[in-house]
Amino acid sequence: MDQIPVIKQKMLMLIDFDICSGCQSCVIACSMAKAGVFSPSKSLITLRKLEGRCLSIPIICEHCRNPPCLHACPTGAVTKNPETGVVSINEDACTGCRLCSSACPFGPDTIKFHDDKAVLCDLCGGDPHCSRICQQKAIAYMPFTTSGWSKKWELADKRKGVLQSKEVI
Repeated sequence: MDQIPVIKQKMLMLIDFDICSGCQSCVIACSMAKAGVFSPSKSLITLRKLEGRCLSIPIICEHCRNPPCLHACPTGAVTKNPETGVVSINEDACTGCRLCSSACPFGPDTIKFHDDKAVLCDLCGGDPHCSRICQQKAIAYMPFTTSGWSKKWELADKRKGVLQSKEVI
């Protein structure tokens, strides 16, 4: 596996499901980067399909400004880096209670569980494989800007609304 770079500045991950082709390259790239295997079950990204429509929705941690998962965790295993904005989980402190997953406004698929411990996207330490591999640019990783932040949450809120509808399979 590659050496994980360290995030040195606040970055943004923008996910636009309107241009996602559903190819699953991001899912496979994530599983290879995180587990060293070609296995969607090891990926920290889930793709959901919209019933009756040719749309796929990548589900990945949004690294919320005020993360509900952090407040729901009874052991303090969920933390947020104040400089980079990255939300992470200390697997040693995680009890696997799944309260963090239940609290996530983007749904329980956002937080994965491996060996009964919560695992979150860590943005590959600042070089997300999913963003690099996405030919459609449905997943974009860029330096923080105020306009980028607004766009990120506009896209995230749109995705959240669709995820909470009954159209998602």
